[in-house]
Amino acid sequence: MKNLIPAAAFFCTIFLNAAGTFAGQWTEVPGGASPHPSALFGIAAVSANDIWAVGSWGQSGAQALIEHWDGTNWSVAAVQPPGTQLLGVAARSPSDVWAVGSIVVLGQQQTLVEHWNGQRWVVVPSPTLGTYDTLYAVCVISRNDAWAVGYSLTLGMAQVYILMHWDGTNWSLVNGPPANSSALRSLKAFATNDVWAVGYKDLESNQNTTTTSTFTLHWDGTAWSEVPSPNVGDANFLNGVDGATPNDVWAVGSTNLSALAMHWDGAVWTVVPTPVTSFYALTVLSSANIIAVGGSVAPSSARWDGAQWRVVPTPPVIDNYGFLFAISSRDGSMWAVGYQGFPSHSTSAYDLIFNWTR
Repeated sequence: MKNLIPAAAFFCTIFLNAAGTFAGQWTEVPGGASPHPSALFGIAAVSANDIWAVGSWGQSGAQALIEHWDGTNWSVAAVQPPGTQLLGVAARSPSDVWAVGSIVVLGQQQTLVEHWNGQRWVVVPSPTLGTYDTLYAVCVISRNDAWAVGYSLTLGMAQVYILMHWDGTNWSLVNGPPANSSALRSLKAFATNDVWAVGYKDLESNQNTTTTSTFTLHWDGTAWSEVPSPNVGDANFLNGVDGATPNDVWAVGSTNLSALAMHWDGAVWTVVPTPVTSFYALTVLSSANIIAVGGSVAPSSARWDGAQWRVVPTPPVIDNYGFLFAISSRDGSMWAVGYQGFPSHSTSAYDLIFNWTR
């Protein structure tokens, strides 16, 4: 983890003034898809007036949704064909934005990668491993250097994690260390030779219990290697990773007991207690100002102040039910997205967008 290049160049993490950012509250902002059933799973800011969010459209979530913020309103930028879903998005510039997810083709779920070139969204060919493949996250380092992660499942076989790299021309699969029943769900890049990927491994499920272990990988510019990480309880999932410096990195997720937060100090990962039940994503504004979002029944948010995690209140939502799946910040603004309302045969879920206001 050497040769640090300023993190803002990679737009996987965006830094704000620590004190100013926290002085405020979460406020709900109407989404572009409302009142149509929808959900948002990823968000990436190019600037305060140029933000992208991705997810699914329709009561069954069968079509990929892309929304855009222009500084005044959220609007629907695109609704993709049936059988598509977008789960992650990352932005390097106004004309270089990537989104990833899955698409069903002839009964097989394949990886889906799309690119915004400043004019339109274009599907970019990507490799597929099994019969059920999904990409969860993407991180852009430069125009010819990007990573995407997810997992692949073939019936009768254990699921395996996916690592894909963009070289400016093609997406290709990249091998990593062996891991049993694994998936990768988030990425953080400090430099072309300093990238983290997190998720879970050792998945075992039956009718009564699910067990998993945390899973952290690091790219040194030549190879991916596993870095030992702690576990709490039986089911351990890492959903998000971000950091202030290469020796100050956080990963968040959940266990069967509570939310999970781990800190990397350059040598080891250490579990830090949290006051909430589940985390899905985080943004590191500084070493002493970190915001994480998630939810188990209702949306939740918490802040690391340099000493401990504290609950940050969130506004009420439809049916008192919802989740926050992603968070992004840039140029003094911070946004979190997810869905609200209990999805069932009689009611629908709707896009949920919070803005940090002062």
